[in-house]
Amino acid sequence: MAARGGNRATPKSEILLALTAGETPPLGNIWRITAKKSDFYLDTVGATGSTMHISLHGPQKDFTDHKFHLKVDRRAAGDARESGHFVEHMVPPKGRPFRGRKVAENAYQVVRLRWRWHLQRPKFRDAAVSGNAPEIGEGQSGRKLGAKLKENSAWDVDVFVAYGTPYWPSELGRPRNGDPRMGPVGNDSDLWLTAASVHRSEMLDPSPEHLVPRLPGIGETPNRLTCGGLGPDGEKDMYWFVETITARELLEDWPDQGA
Repeated sequence: MAARGGNRATPKSEILLALTAGETPPLGNIWRITAKKSDFYLDTVGATGSTMHISLHGPQKDFTDHKFHLKVDRRAAGDARESGHFVEHMVPPKGRPFRGRKVAENAYQVVRLRWRWHLQRPKFRDAAVSGNAPEIGEGQSGRKLGAKLKENSAWDVDVFVAYGTPYWPSELGRPRNGDPRMGPVGNDSDLWLTAASVHRSEMLDPSPEHLVPRLPGIGETPNRLTCGGLGPDGEKDMYWFVETITARELLEDWPDQGA
């Protein structure tokens, strides 16, 4: 995947996001943001990519307001389990709706994607690899972070949806090392999706506790894992997805330990 943010002079309908450790393959999932007609979709690329997605619907003839929700394809989830992948969720059959966290007039933060620094640590790196990066095609842009994250830090991509005009968080300020902005991507409902690349300390901005399983202990087998859920107090209207490392033994004992 090219380490670029896309050309704003040429509208893009899809953004691909990946973490590496320089020349390594992607660590943790590759995430994809797609614009389709009056909607946006967020999902992952790879063997389990069709299992779950976030859909961000703009106003349509059936409803006059936006509609955001998380959905799980139960058939795809079953196929993934049979193929040896760990897939567990508590999402209702019709999906789980959410409002988005209002950040400005007619603007909402809908998702935070987080890659934890543990993915880049040499002792976990082999387990963190998710596959080869896809080629960037027509209508796509890509953002790859290959720089070494600081200890106990994370790479966040904050995703926003706004009516009428793109929204950018004011705290981005004036970038020192490249443009942290991705997008904007528009759709037929006059909604604009933007994403901001941010480095944060997990000491100051920790991941939600319920989305961070323990790390492998001595003698245990590292395993990459994506944990998703609504945020903590103040962020309960938006979704977090945390790319991290845990112990395979924990996943194998999930009915006893993971509920």
